[in-house]
Amino acid sequence: MEDDNDNKIVQNEPGENYELFKYNFINTPWDDRTRKSKVGIISLLVVIFIATMACVVYNFIMHFAMSQSHTIESKCNLVKVDEYKYVARIHSVETQELLCVGAVLSLTSVIANGVCVMSGLIRLRMGSPSNPRCKKGFSVDIIESVNHDGVVSKHMVLLSSYENMADCAPYVIKVGDTLNFASKATIIGRPRRGGRSLSRQPASLVDIETFSPGFTMKDLNLKNTICVIDHGRCPVRAGDLLIQNGLLFGLASTSTHGTEQSKLACFADLRVVREVLEKLDPDITFW
Repeated sequence: MEDDNDNKIVQNEPGENYELFKYNFINTPWDDRTRKSKVGIISLLVVIFIATMACVVYNFIMHFAMSQSHTIESKCNLVKVDEYKYVARIHSVETQELLCVGAVLSLTSVIANGVCVMSGLIRLRMGSPSNPRCKKGFSVDIIESVNHDGVVSKHMVLLSSYENMADCAPYVIKVGDTLNFASKATIIGRPRRGGRSLSRQPASLVDIETFSPGFTMKDLNLKNTICVIDHGRCPVRAGDLLIQNGLLFGLASTSTHGTEQSKLACFADLRVVREVLEKLDPDITFW
């Protein structure tokens, strides 16, 4: 006998509970919303729109700034590192990034801006990058601080290595004693990218007190600096070298960006710390 239950139609009993559809802030029809709810939604959309436009404008500005920086850098005069064998490149051990440049003052000592050692462990590279030994670089075993209020960091550093650097740094540079304000100077510095080239640009020396009476720079004692104007299109970066007639006179006090607008750069005068340098390394020569 067939089961009669198979043919039964199940009907809901009168009075059975139904789940009622509930509206929330998201799915409530517009016409059913209160004035306060409508104002809230419009305000939210306006905030989202403003935030989106702010992001777009910010990205556009950053892209334009980077494009301008690249344009300036592309017009910067670059030379091979081999042309200046007394220039040391200071790299981060962790990232291999070129942090700044320094000057080889003796076969065991390199002078640099104090900011160069603030990013962790560093390594010195000198000479030709095609030479495996020079490319490997040299460890920094001793860091001597040299107080100088002509740099933002308030000190320079004298870097020394126990390794023999003579093969990669056969030439040292002497520190100059007398500047000729009638002659041009040269700035040798760190380029924006890479470690196989250096930036080189001419600059005119200027007596800052005569050129701009009352001029000041934050955190710098300008009396212990050498300032230049009308330098080229290369950005001046902290630690860049100021050279005249083959002699070293200063290290860039701080980085100067936007060189199209700023034609003034100042360098910590090495003559101010002559006695300290000679005491730390008797092989350093002033001329």
